[in-house]
Amino acid sequence: MRQLPGTRLRQIVRPIVLASLLMALLLPGAVPMANASPQAESTKVAAESAWKKKPMVIAHRGGRKWAPENTMIAFKKSMNAGCDGVELDIHRCKSGELVVIHDETLDRTTDGKGLVKDFTYDEIKKLDAGKWYAKEFEGERVPLLSEVLEAFDGKMLINIEIKNTPIEYVGIEDDLINLLRKYKHPEKIMISSFDHELIRRIHKISPIYEVAFLDASIIADVGEYGKKLGATAWNAAHYELRPDAVKRAQKAGLSVNVWTVDGIPDWKRAMEWNVDGIVTDDPAGLIDFLKTDEAKVSLN
Repeated sequence: MRQLPGTRLRQIVRPIVLASLLMALLLPGAVPMANASPQAESTKVAAESAWKKKPMVIAHRGGRKWAPENTMIAFKKSMNAGCDGVELDIHRCKSGELVVIHDETLDRTTDGKGLVKDFTYDEIKKLDAGKWYAKEFEGERVPLLSEVLEAFDGKMLINIEIKNTPIEYVGIEDDLINLLRKYKHPEKIMISSFDHELIRRIHKISPIYEVAFLDASIIADVGEYGKKLGATAWNAAHYELRPDAVKRAQKAGLSVNVWTVDGIPDWKRAMEWNVDGIVTDDPAGLIDFLKTDEAKVSLN
């Protein structure tokens, strides 16, 4: 099972450091940590770095606080601000393309009406996906996933959430994998969904991609459950999570990315739990907060 870098590092260094501490405490004549060799000091520094690692900043739908969700302008702002990744949503339209939009309907985020599946992309691309948010964004369009991939070109992580409920897009996993085969940066792709059977199928079809199961509950035997799906990550709702669940998941080899976390109190809590990634509507705010002394305290 593949793991995100932070998870792997913790699993490597923690046993080493714990063993050193036990030797210092229990063995007669053991060298105190204060007088440890340069190699031991290096190990200690690496361990502290792992324990206090900053979480990834992942812009929810591109960052809904600064631009209309799931639009190219939102994604470009995320990239320019230095986010570690973006989260976006896909549906399949009538002509077969994978389009980047959250809802199964066009109603909320465009000036169109109706189900995404009932319109061709030629029809969808004529709709305005920005003026509902603010006048300055008038003219933004619903992008294709292929356009987003081309724009990022490996510059940051793309967390692709497949929307397969309440409407089932039969075979959408094959459409996505076929599209991603042309993308030269598989290590920068994470595929997630609330449809866990879909996640299992994607891992079986193409295990080179990070896959994450979305959930809003505490899962018993979360590691075993993730293993059955072939998942490398648990993307969990922060409002239905506890620190013990985070630890159990990470111990089992899963990275834990929490959504949707907005505001300093919730950022601090997520950081105290040592999550691997924070999915937020306010990526600029989180980036700024991570630079503060208050954030450093949360990482201790």
